[in-house]
This record gives sequence, structure tokens and C-alpha cells, in this order.
Amino acid sequence: GINAEYGEEINLKKQESFKRKTKEHDQFFNVVDSQYQELDKVINFVSTKVVHLGDQLKQMDGKRRRALEAKELIDYINEAQKTGSISSPIFTDVTNIHESARVLHKITLVTQDLPEKGGKDFSRLQGVVTRITDEIEKHLVQDFKMSLHHYNDEEHLENMKRCAATLNQPCFQAYKEVVDYFIEARLKAPFYGENIFSAIKDCINETSEIVSKVFSDHDTIMPKFIKRIFKDKIWKKVRLTLKLDVFDEPEKQSSQDLEQSLDSLAELYSQTMGLSTDLSKYDNDISFANDIKKSIFCSYLSKYSDTEKEYLLKASEEILNQFYNSIKHEKNLNSDALQVHLKNAKTRFNQLRDNIGSTNNMLNNEPSEMPSDQLLSVNVTTSLLKIHERAVERCLLLSDQTACSEVLKEIATSLLTHFVANHLEYAIDFYTANRPSLDSRNEPVISPFLTIVGNANITYHSLDKFFNDTILPNIQNPKVQTEVRKIRQTEMKRIEEKVSNEINHSINIIINWIKVILKSKQEKEDFNSLCVAQSSTRACNEVCNFLNNSVIDTFKGPVDGDNLQHVMMELGVRFHGALLDHLLQYQYSIVGALQLIQDLHRYKQTVQHFKEPFVEELFEGLNKLTQLLIVEPHKLRDIWDEGSLARIEHGFLVQFVKLRLDYRKSNIQSKLPSYSAHVKQ
Repeated sequence: GINAEYGEEINLKKQESFKRKTKEHDQFFNVVDSQYQELDKVINFVSTKVVHLGDQLKQMDGKRRRALEAKELIDYINEAQKTGSISSPIFTDVTNIHESARVLHKITLVTQDLPEKGGKDFSRLQGVVTRITDEIEKHLVQDFKMSLHHYNDEEHLENMKRCAATLNQPCFQAYKEVVDYFIEARLKAPFYGENIFSAIKDCINETSEIVSKVFSDHDTIMPKFIKRIFKDKIWKKVRLTLKLDVFDEPEKQSSQDLEQSLDSLAELYSQTMGLSTDLSKYDNDISFANDIKKSIFCSYLSKYSDTEKEYLLKASEEILNQFYNSIKHEKNLNSDALQVHLKNAKTRFNQLRDNIGSTNNMLNNEPSEMPSDQLLSVNVTTSLLKIHERAVERCLLLSDQTACSEVLKEIATSLLTHFVANHLEYAIDFYTANRPSLDSRNEPVISPFLTIVGNANITYHSLDKFFNDTILPNIQNPKVQTEVRKIRQTEMKRIEEKVSNEINHSINIIINWIKVILKSKQEKEDFNSLCVAQSSTRACNEVCNFLNNSVIDTFKGPVDGDNLQHVMMELGVRFHGALLDHLLQYQYSIVGALQLIQDLHRYKQTVQHFKEPFVEELFEGLNKLTQLLIVEPHKLRDIWDEGSLARIEHGFLVQFVKLRLDYRKSNIQSKLPSYSAHVKQ
């Protein structure tokens, strides 16, 4: 128990000792902190005094220095006024030229305030100042020029900078001289490489770096230098490349010279304007590009549209003439001459045919004068589109916004004139003038015209795409755009009407030839014989062979889409009508009716290639009609109102039944339905 009490007493003493020391430390820290704050105030006070004293000393030093400089200036002025010279090393030692220029500037300011009349004469002083100014100026200019030849050296660049800065003081007049000399020296720099525009850009960028290091007025010097380089380099390049007489009198130039000049103008103009855009960072003047355009290209741009129009005229005519010459075709748009030419071609064709003595061998061998797929060329279309597409590119580049739409209209009109009127329409008209007649004694050959139609479809799509993608979107004037659409619509509508008329004529020729075959090859015995043939009749075979070999595939190539469906539908319907009229001219025995069924089966196989369900349905209807020729007389009443026969007029069914050889003998009339009219349902 004693030990515990003793330990507790010791701990209490330690706690009291710790509290006492902590209090002493706090008191000491407070004293130290208070002393530190007092010291900081003293330091701040002293610092303020020191700064103030420094400012006073600086002001006093500045005053003393200015006073000393003023004294020196007075001494220089007095010496110059008394002796006519200044002997100080500042003015006699060339190494001090920049310091002498600084002093001279101050002397000049003083002399400017001296009275010109009355009082003391200061002419001697002014003469000394003028002489020293000229000497310093001359030396600075020479020093600048010498360093300019070594501008790649940083030391020389620094010397140029000092000279330029010194000469830029008001007392000197030669600053403009060194700037002009610098510009002239840079203009004499060699322009390496095939592309002068790239070389000019490199030169300007390099010059800009030098100007930034040497001169203080970079934004004034660079626009001046750029305009000079455009005038001295690009203007001369344009004048050497482009002959102005080509644009003055384009009608006297060849298409090759016109094309070369137009392409050169477009290239030079594009590169020039591109360069001016790249260099606009050196000149914020928004009229910069317009000034360049006006000064360099104005004389060419003012005559561009007439030159372009003349080029398209000559180039298009050359493309067409080269094509017709290549196929040995003499083109003449005069109607009388064309008719004479066609008449002679027909005569030679007939003579050649008669000499051979075989019509069949001539079906696909026409003389070169006859219209064929040669008269319309996809290559010609491609060439015409190419030169007109290039013309559009030049127009968008070289024409201003006001004139651009009108020039595009001229380009569109040129393309429609030379391709549609002078090439496509000519091929159609040439064929029309020489097409097979409806009463031809020979099997008609329609492939030349259909080949023209096929090529016309191909070229029409290219032409349409060119207008929609290239011409119309770039015409900004709504009125002009409407006019161009109307021109295109008028031209293409005229072609479509001619093509439609010729296709209709071709169908007429085909149907007439089928009628010729049926009339000349169909024998009466074919349908009233007593023996069943093993195949279809000769007339049927020839008609089907003609359709399969010379018609169906001939149409399917050149004519496509909805147009093909329309043509095959029209051909099928008219073929059905011609065949039906033909069949109504014969009398049929039972065996003959079976023969007719064989023929109809062959006809149906042929028209299946038409790919028109309605046409197939028509021929299936003929099969149904044929049943009226085969069925036993007492069963006619049973099939009269069945299927498709129920939709045929009663009078026509009676007419068809009368074609039976046994019609009178079997008194079939009495076995027919009693009503006299049966309207199609």
C-alpha cells in the first residue's frame, strides 16, 4: 500500500512540472512572436525607405545623365557652329555610327527649333548637321546592303536590323530606300522548280521571316512585297503563257489553240487565286484578291465566255466530223442532198442484193451508206460530255456570280445542239429516211435502228446525269435554271417522239412481214387435209423463226424496263390480231383443226419469250376457240359458256364455228344456243 501511495505522489509531481514548463514555453513563444512582428514592421519600413531612396537616386542620376547629355549636345552644337565640324570620336569613329546617329537625332531636334530669321545665324551648324546626316545615312545604307548579301548569317541579320532601326529615325530619309532595295533584292532571288507558284510561296514565306527579324513594320512591307512579286513574276508568266489575240479573235483560232489557252487560263487563275488566299495572312485587305484578278486577268476574263463558246462549237464539230470520217460517212444536213444520197445508197444496195441472188444472205449485210449502229457512237457522247464537263469547271472558276448562270446555259445549249440535234437526231432521221417500207418484198432488218435506240438509251442516261449532277445544281439564277430545264425537256421530248414513232413503224413492218409470210406460205390444204402432220405448218415455222431470230432478242437488247414491256405488249397484241384475222380466212376439218392446235402451240411457245402474261392469255384464248372446231356438234352447247369463251361475243363465236367444214353438213347452226347476242362480261 505504501508503494502505491508513493507512486501516485510521484506522478502528481510530474504532471505539475509538465504544466509549469508548458506555461513557460507559451509565455516565451508569445514574447518571440511579438518581437518578430515588431521586426517585420521595421523591415517593411526600412524597405520602403530604401525603395524611395532608390527612386530618388534614380531620378537624380537621370537628371545628372540628361544634364550631361545636354551639356554634350551644347558642346557639339557650339563646336559645329564655331568650327564647321565635330571632332568627337562618336562622329569620327565608324564603329560608333549607331551612337552618332542617336546623338545626331537629338541635335536635329534642337536645330529644328532654332529661329530661321533674325538673331544669330545658325546656317553653319545646320550645314554640319546635314553633312553628318548624309555621311551616316550613306554608311548605314551601304552597311545594310552589304549584310543583305549574307542574310543567312545571323550576325549579318542583326546588323541589318540595327541599320534599319537607325535609319527609321525621323532625321534620316533613306529608310524607304533600304526597304525598296530589300524588296528588289528578294525579287531577284532565283525561283527553282517547275511550279513557279510553289517557288513564289516559298520565297514569300522566307522573306516574311527575314522581314520579321529585320524591320519593325512587317505588316506594311509584306503586302508591298507580295504585290510586287505578283506583278513582276505572275503577271509576266501570264503574259508569256496566254496570247491575248486568241481571246480577242477566237473565231480565227483552232480548237486545239483555244483549248490550250482556256486550260492555261484556268490553271494560272486557279493557282494565282489559291496563292493569294494562302498569302492573305500577310495582307488583311479584303480587296487584295480582287485587285490581283483585275490587274492580271481582267483582259482575259472579260472575253472568256465568248472564247469558251467558240471552243465548244469547234471542238464539238471536230469530234463529230472525225467520227463520221472514221466510218466513211458523208454527213449532209441538207434534206435534198440527204435524199439523193439515200436514193443512191438504196440503188447500190438493191444491185448488190440482185447480183448475189439471195435475199437471206443479205439480211444482216448492209452497205456502209445504210443506217446502222455506226451512226450513233457512245464514244462520241463520252468525248462531247468530257469537253463540256471541262467547260463547266472552267466556267465555275473564271465567271463571276452574275455571268456564271448564263455561261452554263450556253454550255448546256451547246451540248444539246451537238449531241442531240447533230448526232442522235441525225442518226434517227437518217434511218427514218431509209427505213424499210411497209410493202417491202424482203424480210425487214430493224436491228440498225434498235441499236441506235439502245445506244441512245445509254447516252441519254449519261446526258441526264450530266445535267442533274453538273449543270443544274451550279445554275444559281432560278430563271436561267428554268430555261435550261425547258430546253432540255423540249429537245428530249422531240427525240422520244421520233423514237416512239420509229418503234411503232418497226412494229408495223414486223406485223406486215408476218402477214406476208402467212399469206404466201400458208396453204389451204394445211387445215382441211385428211392426214395429220407431224409438225407445225411451214407458215407457222417461218413466222416463229422470224420472231425468234430477228425480232425478240433485237428488241430486248436496246429497249429496256417499262419501255420494253410496252413494246412487247404492243407487238404481242398486234401479232395476235394479225394471226386471228389470218385464221378466219380458212375452213377447218377435224384434222386441220388438230394441225391448227399444233401451230398455236408453236406460236404460244414463241410469245412466251415476250414475257407478257396478257399476250400469253390472248394466245391461250385462241386455243380455247380452236376447241369449237374439234368438239362434236352436239357438245358445242356444253362448252359455249365455259371459261374464257363465255367472255367472247356470241356473234364472233358463231363466226368462228362457221369455219368448220362440216358446218352445213352437220346442220351445226341448229345446235348452237338460241340467243343471238352474247356480250363480253
